[in-house]
Amino acid sequence: TEVVGMHHAAPASIQCPCCTQPLHPAYIKAGAGQPIVLVHGLGSSVLDWEQQIDYLSQFYQVYALDLPGHGLSDKLKGPIQMSDFADDVANFIAAMDIQPCFVIGISMGGMITLQLLTQSPELVHAAAIINSAPNFDSLKIRLIIMLRIILLRVFGPKLLARTVANNLFTPSQKKYREIASQRIAATDRNSYILSLKAIFGWSVLDALKTVDKKLLVITGDRDYTPVSHKQEYVAKLNNAHLEIVRDSGHATPIDQPGRLNTLLHEFLASNLPAVAQSS
Repeated sequence: TEVVGMHHAAPASIQCPCCTQPLHPAYIKAGAGQPIVLVHGLGSSVLDWEQQIDYLSQFYQVYALDLPGHGLSDKLKGPIQMSDFADDVANFIAAMDIQPCFVIGISMGGMITLQLLTQSPELVHAAAIINSAPNFDSLKIRLIIMLRIILLRVFGPKLLARTVANNLFTPSQKKYREIASQRIAATDRNSYILSLKAIFGWSVLDALKTVDKKLLVITGDRDYTPVSHKQEYVAKLNNAHLEIVRDSGHATPIDQPGRLNTLLHEFLASNLPAVAQSS
């Protein structure tokens, strides 16, 4: 496994879409074969994909990058929109010269994946999203975002991290709660707030209806948003298919890695490009 940080041969040609500074993303590259890009969620990093990288890299070439403001990548310098995050992933794919590739995103990473499908579909062969949706513009979501921003500004990252981690995992998953809390608290405060604001009122549902790429939608049965919400929007999309992971919350890559890995591998293997299948 090759681990590349922002001071270790990051592709210098990538430009940050939200400012004039070069973007130096940290990323992991592992395995060989058909390329896959993994996009993590808010307050996370490539570390949350550990079990997927280990498994999928046996069959594919796996790239996992830290989004701007997360992990080892550069901190955000100013306001950013979901389209900017998608541009960043698009620039990464182009810099790695791996288009069209599979893209897999969780939570906010799923939103970025869907945004990418609508604005740069030529870069994506097929996609999968986990515990995500094409629109987060409801009043409930707006209130949740505002509450997180208030918690972070008033009480600091540690309390917010504990609150989010406790919602991600059950009391019996104490170890996972502790790890998640540490990782979320380590995220740059300003970058976290700017990323949260990018979700506020975001939607690509209408634009996504015209996209004809294969899309696998995976949800935990205990995710923040109910299964019925995913069923509703999947029915409106072309070539979208829903899979439900039992006994899983929002952090399916961690609480049900085996089932998730199987679903992803089956989807990837059945949708390989013709060239990859013949080789």
